[in-house]
Amino acid sequence: MAYVTVDVDVDLDDFDDQELIDELEERGWYVSEDEPNEQLTEDEITAILERFQMAVPGTTGYNIYEKLRKR
Repeated sequence: MAYVTVDVDVDLDDFDDQELIDELEERGWYVSEDEPNEQLTEDEITAILERFQMAVPGTTGYNIYEKLRKR
């Protein structure tokens, strides 16, 4: 199977906000001006901690583990 890579430069100033919103929504994304305000549940925090507990210090995974562990 052959693949072709194409680079395209797009100036976002050529589009207004509503055009960009419409395009994203057509692709299945949800667009809102509101900031997401969902907090992690205790079960979600525990699941993340279990996955990152063996992370190497200095890595992003370890930083996530430490931030959640201290909550």
